[in-house]
Amino acid sequence: MYGHGFMGHGFFMPGFLFWIIAIGIIFLIFRAIFESNSKKKEFNDEALSIAKKRFASGEINEEEYIKIKNTL
Repeated sequence: MYGHGFMGHGFFMPGFLFWIIAIGIIFLIFRAIFESNSKKKEFNDEALSIAKKRFASGEINEEEYIKIKNTL
């Protein structure tokens, strides 16, 4: 009668709760990784844009621009 494993005595299934928490943690980890990569890309794009403007205005020469571009 009570041999249904995780079913318990009418309480919420602990196994089901475990999987909900595990999936939630995995989702949060992936979201944090994605947001981190997105922010890095935005920063690199912004920095490269600034370097292009500085090169176009003559503040830096071609060698400095190429060095900045390779670094980013």
